[in-house]
Amino acid sequence: MPRIYVASLTDYNAGELHGKWIDAAQDADEIMTEVEQMLADSPTAKEEGGVAEEWAIHDSDDFGGVDIGEWDSFERVSEIAHAISEWPSLIVAHYISEGYDPEEMSDKIRDLYCGEFKGRDVDAVADMIWDDLDAREDLPLDIQAHITAISHSMARDDMAGGEYITIDAGDGTSYVLSSDR
Repeated sequence: MPRIYVASLTDYNAGELHGKWIDAAQDADEIMTEVEQMLADSPTAKEEGGVAEEWAIHDSDDFGGVDIGEWDSFERVSEIAHAISEWPSLIVAHYISEGYDPEEMSDKIRDLYCGEFKGRDVDAVADMIWDDLDAREDLPLDIQAHITAISHSMARDDMAGGEYITIDAGDGTSYVLSSDR
């Protein structure tokens, strides 16, 4: 579950640590409500008879390589967290690094996502990419083998030509997406 640690700057500037880990996969308004509650409990502000109003994001967890800055808007944080709850974080990180708007990212991934597979076997990727050819089961075995060989060759050409990208998860899993070029 993606989450952020939001700290009270009133306390931070007074040498105190006061903040809260907050579930980031909720609406920005809900995140802000939790921040306001955390600020209302500021020990420094209570001691000084004031009100804590300033905050910063000091840490994040489970964002899969997506950098969350201390001044990122809660809208951005929420959109990224929602995308990560729907898609593998490595895919989300890839599209963030490519400069995509987090608000539109889930729709973009949905349009381009082909699937995941174990290993780096190009033939396995070819089978996934060319799944449309399942009608080949109705053909004689020698024709099926020929069509499979052709589809694997076409998939290799498409991958070499940049029509598809693979994102390696590092655990033997890879994600395949159509290129959006």
